[in-house]
Amino acid sequence: MKIKFLATLVVIAAAFTACKKDNDQNPGDGAPLPKGQYRLIEMHEFNAQGKDSATVDFPVSGLSLTFDQATRTANLSGKPETVQLTGSYTVRGNNTLKDAKISTSKIAPGENDMKVVEFLTLGQQFEAKGGTVIINTKDKGYLVFSMQK
Repeated sequence: MKIKFLATLVVIAAAFTACKKDNDQNPGDGAPLPKGQYRLIEMHEFNAQGKDSATVDFPVSGLSLTFDQATRTANLSGKPETVQLTGSYTVRGNNTLKDAKISTSKIAPGENDMKVVEFLTLGQQFEAKGGTVIINTKDKGYLVFSMQK
């Protein structure tokens, strides 16, 4: 009777250990992040119906996005128009962006600077497609970054 009880206890303990390991390993956490430096080139705003309603081009933007594989972070620095900003996200499984930390300089913002800051603060997920990285926000729109050589 003691042997059956111990065997059952070992099986249950092994099952709990396997479940714990599954929960600790978020799918995609080890997936490689995009390499290189990306520059902000466009901002797309959604209207009340969630449709793309306005596009702003940033031909001279100096806002750069880079990824750090070792620390699993996405890092931002530079100027969309006139305001210097820095920021970072923690990257989780399925390209989810968490813990947004965005800060700006104290000078007067350009027309679109504050919208870019708002979009970055609301950034939830990124998509890497070819030479671009898109940061999606919840219900506001998205930012498009292009690979820099």
